[in-house]
Amino acid sequence: MWPYLKLIYYLLNRRTVFLSCATQGLGDNLLLSAVLPYLRHKYSARPLVVETRWPELFKHNPNADWVTHLHMKTTARHIKPKYHIDCETRDSLYTQLMSKVGAEGEGFPEIFLTDEEVAEIGRRFPGEYWTICPKGKTTFCANRKEWGVENFQRLRDLMPGLRFVQIGMPSDPLLDNVVDGRGLSVRQTAAAIRKSRCFVGLEGGLMHLTKAVGGRAVIIYGGFIRPEVSGYSENLNIYSPVSCSPCFHSDYSHDECKTMECMRAIRPEGVLELIIRKFPDLRPDGA
Repeated sequence: MWPYLKLIYYLLNRRTVFLSCATQGLGDNLLLSAVLPYLRHKYSARPLVVETRWPELFKHNPNADWVTHLHMKTTARHIKPKYHIDCETRDSLYTQLMSKVGAEGEGFPEIFLTDEEVAEIGRRFPGEYWTICPKGKTTFCANRKEWGVENFQRLRDLMPGLRFVQIGMPSDPLLDNVVDGRGLSVRQTAAAIRKSRCFVGLEGGLMHLTKAVGGRAVIIYGGFIRPEVSGYSENLNIYSPVSCSPCFHSDYSHDECKTMECMRAIRPEGVLELIIRKFPDLRPDGA
């Protein structure tokens, strides 16, 4: 009952500014944190409430007065920054999000972990390791972001001198020769990525989570979406455009791609070569 009463209190307070996301996705909700510092400065004397399906992403965030998963009424004080991406889009979604709230330039996601959260993951996964996730969310993009579990397994096998912790959903297939970190909470997953030397995965929520903790990543893009639209420059973004690339559209869900030509062109051996070139300080033993 108390959370509902608190929400009613903020709704009745005409000075309250609400920030909310139109989708349920981890990445899109995390990206709300990119505009929060600007809104905090703009509305410094007004309450700032974040409505999100992922309130744990904003725990300890100093730019929000309250974070809740509840939503009762949309008002003129609700800010819902959105981006638009289609095959012609060249502007980064980070610039688009900032412009929607009246700001110039780019803003990037943040998550505020405590020292104890990071230390707890260090005790759980001691020593050096990389994080890896071979599966993405397919409800909106169907199979178009998927590189294939077998390719991730081959890439892992090509780096025998490294220790990998697999993160992601508990239902994801478990790779061979990895430490099982599936099923962690989103904050535990963020801490695991922060403690790792590098994350390997697909374009999506965990890529944004890696940026939010200041990490680096190897991201298999295929030809679905341009890296300059959604990627981060510190990452190794492996883009493989073909005649139908890019095919992502942010306004509707996608059907299955029957050929996956862009992803089939990316071979694990080639990815390893690019990793060594991009991150010489992370050169895998035995590579």
